[in-house]
Amino acid sequence: MTRKFLQLAMVAAGLALTVGSVSACSDDSTATAPITSNPVTTTSMYSTTPSSSAAPSTTASAEETADSDAPDEPAPQEPGGTALPATAPEPGTGVPQSFPGPDGQEIGPKGKAYLAALKADNVTFMGDTDNSVALTMAEYVCNERKKGTDPVTVKAFVTASVGPGTDTVVEANTKADKVIKAADENYC
Repeated sequence: MTRKFLQLAMVAAGLALTVGSVSACSDDSTATAPITSNPVTTTSMYSTTPSSSAAPSTTASAEETADSDAPDEPAPQEPGGTALPATAPEPGTGVPQSFPGPDGQEIGPKGKAYLAALKADNVTFMGDTDNSVALTMAEYVCNERKKGTDPVTVKAFVTASVGPGTDTVVEANTKADKVIKAADENYC
């Protein structure tokens, strides 16, 4: 008798779980699309043309801004412009004492010879206005040479640092070779 009762209880529990899971899965209210007629759009920081639905309001606000006499507001960006926001450091930001380059540590004769070799080979690092990246690469090459690091690993790292300023992989590899050679001959 207890065996039949346990079997009946198990079947009832299984049936309840099945019905509960089916009813929970049939609720698709969270997977529906918006009910509004407004289109869903995305924008990019580098977008050059406004979307067609936003064009009239953008033009109107640009005209209002141009007509206002507020001198503190920046001029509106022309459609199709590719200007990026300025990314200068805060004026109160100081340079660490051991930092090579302007307002930091003086560049020694080795550093000057290395930088001259890079300049003669027409090697530049993208965005390296104070030669800090170039000098860091020289330090890296020399330190890895002392450690006995595999030259392929060193070249891969240096190639990654010069790559953003190049158009092809071949050009990046050539510039990396020049950086490594200049570091070996002038800095290490």
